[in-house]
Amino acid sequence: MHKLLLTAGICLIIASLASSSRLVCYYNSLAEDRAGDGKVTVSDIDPNQCTHLIYAFSDINVLHQLAPNSAADFQRYVDFNELKSQNPELKTLLAVGGPQFDTQKFIAMATDGNNRETFIESAVKQLRDEGFDGLNIDWRYPGDEKKDFTKLCQELKVAFDNEATTSNREPLMLTASVSAKRVIIDESYEVEKLSMTLDFINVMTYDLRGPMEDTVTAHHSPLFKGSQDTGDKKFFNSNSAMQYWRDQGASKDQLNLGLGLFGRAYDLSSDSTAVGAPVSGPGEEGCFTGEEGFWAAYETCIYLEGVQTELIVDQEVPYAVIDNQWVGFENKESLTVKADYLRANNFGGAFVWSLDLDDVSGKFCKDGNYPLISHLHDLLVPDFPSSDPSKTTSARTTKATTKPTTTTTTTKATTKPTTTTTTTKATTKPTTTKPTTTTTTKGSGDGGSCADGDGRYVNPANPGSFFNCANGIAFLQFCQRGLIYKKACDCCDFP
Repeated sequence: MHKLLLTAGICLIIASLASSSRLVCYYNSLAEDRAGDGKVTVSDIDPNQCTHLIYAFSDINVLHQLAPNSAADFQRYVDFNELKSQNPELKTLLAVGGPQFDTQKFIAMATDGNNRETFIESAVKQLRDEGFDGLNIDWRYPGDEKKDFTKLCQELKVAFDNEATTSNREPLMLTASVSAKRVIIDESYEVEKLSMTLDFINVMTYDLRGPMEDTVTAHHSPLFKGSQDTGDKKFFNSNSAMQYWRDQGASKDQLNLGLGLFGRAYDLSSDSTAVGAPVSGPGEEGCFTGEEGFWAAYETCIYLEGVQTELIVDQEVPYAVIDNQWVGFENKESLTVKADYLRANNFGGAFVWSLDLDDVSGKFCKDGNYPLISHLHDLLVPDFPSSDPSKTTSARTTKATTKPTTTTTTTKATTKPTTTTTTTKATTKPTTTKPTTTTTTKGSGDGGSCADGDGRYVNPANPGSFFNCANGIAFLQFCQRGLIYKKACDCCDFP
């Protein structure tokens, strides 16, 4: 059966409109734990597609400090930031929080001035030590603590600016991911004050509807209001959310439109398959992501092979039905319309959750590596990275552009290729280190115990390594080859 290409009903904006300034892409580190071909590591990331990469997620420890989620994150931080050696124009950020995060950690930290100060000091140090360019706060959702959330952001911004003045470096960036639902916006954010503080704001215009709460089929990320939407549901669309953030005082050039590279699937409970058909709950789980009713873009390609795609005309998004499964998702056509929309309305850019949900290896959809993100790159930031050879150390990736995302295959290769390679490090003095996953609690004083508190300590047995104490545990880490750890600068430097 031939798939239906979505051309009818799409009103394309004139192509000469200026490109957006940002394409922000999250990397979900949990993707490294997926089985088989679903596994995506930092080495699989193409550093030439997105203007900003955000590593998700970090933690807040019992001392109210910014902290990694696991020992493995130390190495991943290094690898993540070394992507900039392949593209010096790339910016990297570290996200704290997320959908599964314990909100009480944010509350305990943000509602106490001393705890905020502790968190801010630890954030500045960790971001600089690990080579990140900024912080992304994903607090779901401040609610009654919205004034404390504002204070946290304001104090972080002041600290970032002061540190930049002292160190004579570019200030760390401060960003936030925020709700797209009006009731939560009103309860959780002092929008105008946040707009004066944050570098950009990621509006999560996806999961606005879903099988966990709906009793009928609905697309989770429609661009516009649907003909069947009534009550509060008439606001559950990307256009309404973006306009509301603007109307509440956010600067349009700060706002990033959220794009989910996944589908939300329902179990149909009748013979009806239209929008608004009755359902019995979430659909089947993705074969790699393993969450009920959640299909990564590459999983959608597997499941919808040979299945006709339909267009929800008034909302400009696609859906499909296979057996008793109804799924709303994104494809190149819907992403094109959303990109045109944000440019026509002069919004600052788009962000993607998350790059590991795209067909990274090109095995599943047979449309090249990263077909959806590559398409967004060409729509939004075609000149990123700069074509000036003096500003970049690697050529842009060649991408196939003639084959639509609705063409899929169920044939999968048995091995997963690495899509990026490590290049020679730039000549500027490095300040990051290469950790191992080995841990130890032995030693004393500067020998590596944590008796003197968290921080980094010289390893007298090997000057090319050091002990990094976190939460009372000392992690043995290594500098890059040819460098040694120096306590005076708390960095790896040339001998």
